[in-house]
Amino acid sequence: MREIPLTVERRSEVGKGFARRARMAGRILGVVYGPEIDPIPVAVEEGEFRAAMRGATSGSILNLTLDGKETKAVLRDLQRDAVTNRVMHVDFHAISMNKPIHVSIPIHFTGTPVGVKVDGGIMQATMRELDVSCLPVDIPDQLEINVAELGIGDSVHVQDISLENVDILSEARRTIVVISAPTVIKAEAAAVEEVAEAAEAEAAAEGEAEKKDEAKPDRKKEKK
Repeated sequence: MREIPLTVERRSEVGKGFARRARMAGRILGVVYGPEIDPIPVAVEEGEFRAAMRGATSGSILNLTLDGKETKAVLRDLQRDAVTNRVMHVDFHAISMNKPIHVSIPIHFTGTPVGVKVDGGIMQATMRELDVSCLPVDIPDQLEINVAELGIGDSVHVQDISLENVDILSEARRTIVVISAPTVIKAEAAAVEEVAEAAEAEAAAEGEAEKKDEAKPDRKKEKK
């Protein structure tokens, strides 16, 4: 488990006006909360936060310095501006080192599957994170899966994974990665192409029909 140091400052001001001024000054607003503490409004320097998060994962433990004391926490929520993608607000969940917590750890694949390298298959990763429960000290930095020996049709499921001192919460039957035959991929692509061509032909036929209708004379006007 890797701990990431981060300094946060308690704030007493609230409201949209204060939030606007704080963001203009390069600060991110947030809150620290947990089962054993009351929610504490905080602010963190944007540059420091970005530097800390650069090497973090969703399961990283943050060692927050707040009011001169250290508080262990995990990042529970992060809100971004829809236009600029700038971080607007963060939620830190204070944790106890003696109680299990639920986190998601990233999945990292190593090696090149023999089914891809030799047989031209396609590796399809259907999961990028694994949900687990464990003591903070036992949180893995990542789940590493070696896929080098996987051939065409081979797959890895959640039930195939075992982690020491960790309870896996993701559904056991879920597929993490599968090696598909190239013919399957081509057949799917061909089916999609056929549907697209049929849609284009139908649209063209409708267009021709509309043109013919527009070209027909208005018989009522002719009788007048």
